[in-house]
Amino acid sequence: MYSKTNGHYNAGESRALIEYIKLYEDMKYVLKESPYSFEITNDYAKLIEKCKDFLQESNGSPIPDDLPTITLVEYEPIFELQQLVKVPEVFAERKYPIKLIGEGSYAKVFKYKDEFYNKYFVIKRADKDLTPKELLRFKKEYDVMKELHSPYVLEVYRYDSEKNEYYAEYADDSLYDYIKKNNTTLSKEKRRNIANQIFRCFSYIHSKGYLHRDISFTNVLLIHYDDVSVVKLSDFGLVKDKTSILTSIESELKGSLNDRNLEVIGFGNYSMVHETFALTRLILFIMTGKYNLENIKDEKIKGFVMKGIDPDTNKRYQSVEELRVAFINAFCS
Repeated sequence: MYSKTNGHYNAGESRALIEYIKLYEDMKYVLKESPYSFEITNDYAKLIEKCKDFLQESNGSPIPDDLPTITLVEYEPIFELQQLVKVPEVFAERKYPIKLIGEGSYAKVFKYKDEFYNKYFVIKRADKDLTPKELLRFKKEYDVMKELHSPYVLEVYRYDSEKNEYYAEYADDSLYDYIKKNNTTLSKEKRRNIANQIFRCFSYIHSKGYLHRDISFTNVLLIHYDDVSVVKLSDFGLVKDKTSILTSIESELKGSLNDRNLEVIGFGNYSMVHETFALTRLILFIMTGKYNLENIKDEKIKGFVMKGIDPDTNKRYQSVEELRVAFINAFCS
């Protein structure tokens, strides 16, 4: 048939092998979207590709010196069926009823149930009267959330530029609603678990160079599982990074837990000590269900809060880690 000693593969055998290779490739192509789609083992696949380079239909085929040798498989299959799943086309039109579940200063939030996935998703849709700059900020919110990859940041999926809206995962509760509904029965362990997720979340986004700047009881969401509730941070519309040019924001758009002194110094001067100010108030709400900063009787908790909101920003918590350590001393010791 052939001999590597004389470097030649006879004409008849060359034509036969060419036909076999063609039959193999035709079968693979025809069956690729059927239940019989298959692959050949890797060594054989490489050898077939190599043979295609030198096989000739007439006068035989010169065998290249670098033709690899393989061990013939005699008792094991060399073909393997591929497991396929048929998924509906991404852009196939499917219409679902939507329900308004939230409304802010520049967007509305709807939810719908996807029948294929059998789960809820949300659509955040920009108001139609937004200025070009506001639309740019809305798109930036999506871009930042898409960039961040953390279990504690609400996941976003796709942006529709024509409708100025984006799709995101659905959360079961806002932190505000959850605490108010369960404040009398919520254990310290569950409260600490939520607080620790907050610390991990903000440590992560700060490590990426971002400040959220819009921390509130309603911008922190929760997804409930059988054994745990997972924090999902949302609403990155006021996010600030080191290169941001969108820093001129009207004072009424600031987060509900923000330092009111920002109205004096300007929201563009928001820094880490303002982020920890808002986080201090958020943690107090998680651990006690209270948002009033007066009449705190526990001295450890009072000390924790007073440092976080100190008028002298140099005396505040300078990082999430410093805040976390103080939290342990106040609530876990």
